[in-house]
Amino acid sequence: MNTRHLSQEERYELILECRRSGLSDYQWLEEHGIRKSTFYKWIRDFRDNGYPDIPEAMRQRSPHKPQKQEVVKVDIKPDLCQRPPASVPSGALEPVMEIISGRTMIRLTNAVDPELLRIVIAGLGGSL
Repeated sequence: MNTRHLSQEERYELILECRRSGLSDYQWLEEHGIRKSTFYKWIRDFRDNGYPDIPEAMRQRSPHKPQKQEVVKVDIKPDLCQRPPASVPSGALEPVMEIISGRTMIRLTNAVDPELLRIVIAGLGGSL
């Protein structure tokens, strides 16, 4: 990203976007093509000029390496992915449970097939 012609407001908005993204500065800057030295100079300049409300950076294990996201293969039988029958009450399709792990979210309804749930949990390394 060419950052030379950004206004002060645009720079400030980019800082806030980075800090609110849930990513580390390193990860966000890599994704947006902004040099780390440029970004931290912006923060220093804003703080020196009376902008103390800039959020702190996200902490991660290593300051120079992004965290590795694990990919889990889940084999799902096609017959488990069918829509529920019309006889299922509409309220049964509302999420009643959410499983959140890092940036992964699984929403479950009362109509979830128990076998599908078992496969997903087993694929995530758990057991029922």
